[in-house]
Amino acid sequence: MEYLSKITDLDKYIGLTSDNKKLSADFRPLNFDALLKAGAVRVTNRGLDDGKFDKDPKSGFSLVSAYNDAVGEGTREWPANPQAYGVVRDMFATRPEDIQAHKYLQILQSARDLGLKDKDIFAPVVNSAPVNPAYSDPFSDTTR
Repeated sequence: MEYLSKITDLDKYIGLTSDNKKLSADFRPLNFDALLKAGAVRVTNRGLDDGKFDKDPKSGFSLVSAYNDAVGEGTREWPANPQAYGVVRDMFATRPEDIQAHKYLQILQSARDLGLKDKDIFAPVVNSAPVNPAYSDPFSDTTR
C-alpha cells in the first residue's frame, strides 16, 4: 500500500463522512478497473460495526477508499473480495448513485490525490449518433 503515502492533505476529506447528511454528488459512472488498479478504492469483505470484517466473502462487500486506509489501520487488514468485483464494476458503471455520497466523494478525491485525471476516473462516455427517423436503410429487405 505504498500509494497511501500520496494521501497527505487530509483536510480535503473533512466532511466526507457517513454522518454528513448534507453531502451530494453528481454520480457520474466510474471506471472501476482504473480506480482499483490505482488503489483509489478496494473491494473487501464486508466490514462490521466493530471495525473488523466478516470472514465470509459471500456475506457482502465494503468499498474502502485510499483515504480510509490512510487514516485508519483497521481497514488495511480487510482482505480483498474479488468475488464481488463484477457486482461493483456494474454498480460503478450503471448505478453509481447506489454508492453513498461520502464514499463516492472519498473515492474521487483519493483518485485525484493518486494522480488520476477525470478521463481515467470516469467511465468512458459512449456516444451514439442520433438516428434520423426518416432514414430508411436501402439494403434492408422488409418483405421477408
